[in-house]
Amino acid sequence: MKRLLVPLLILLLVASAAMADPLPLLDNLSETITVPYDDQDPSAGQYVYTYSYPYADPEDPTAYRINSFYEYLIKDTKDYTIPNLSEYYAGQHQNVTVDISYEVTCNNDEFFSVLIHKTEQVDSLTSESWEGNTFSRLNGMPDSTFDLPRLLGTLEVGEHDDWLENRQTRKANEAVWNLVWEIIEQNQDGLYNPDYTKEDLTFDLAPESDFFLDESGNPVFYVISPAAEGWNGSYPVLSADPSGQLLLFPLLLDDIEDEM
Repeated sequence: MKRLLVPLLILLLVASAAMADPLPLLDNLSETITVPYDDQDPSAGQYVYTYSYPYADPEDPTAYRINSFYEYLIKDTKDYTIPNLSEYYAGQHQNVTVDISYEVTCNNDEFFSVLIHKTEQVDSLTSESWEGNTFSRLNGMPDSTFDLPRLLGTLEVGEHDDWLENRQTRKANEAVWNLVWEIIEQNQDGLYNPDYTKEDLTFDLAPESDFFLDESGNPVFYVISPAAEGWNGSYPVLSADPSGQLLLFPLLLDDIEDEM
């Protein structure tokens, strides 16, 4: 028995050392797909979809948690999103260009997080959107990002009790809304629209999913706000800056837990 202890200890140390490193990344999963509306008539227009997502080295034992998510997303995009949208825009006689890129915001031995940026141009009209994707390298499930209650540890991975999930999600959401609203109320630099209300915030921010992690592993929540200049919507927007669209609210996990 004693003879087995040394090799086993070495094996555990090697595994521990491997997990202490950031997730190694290889070349992006990227492609440009062009769908002409009429093969015989280039002037009929086209739908162009370009994407770029991270791809982790499959040699890493945690890589499959991230890779499977983006591989499924790409397959779904090719099978459904691109055919359906290109057919729709062809019927509208509109040229469309979609470009999806990403930025790694956190990469450590526990978490891998990215901020996805999507730019869509329909004829001369351009719109932008963002989405945070966070993965747990220790407890995450394939094909799934990590949400806020699981990040806080108030829900277990694989939990399927609807009542408990709804309760813990609601508590986490309310804590974040309260903390973010405190920041908005201060409005020290005049960044936020004074007509904006906390009720508006609950419609614009879904804390359980609208976040990414910074390099320290703390969540950064975001609100995508239409530019104030020229906005003709029926509700107030958060940004008071004509050029402001992505508004960031970094919070500490400890502060969220205290608020709960």
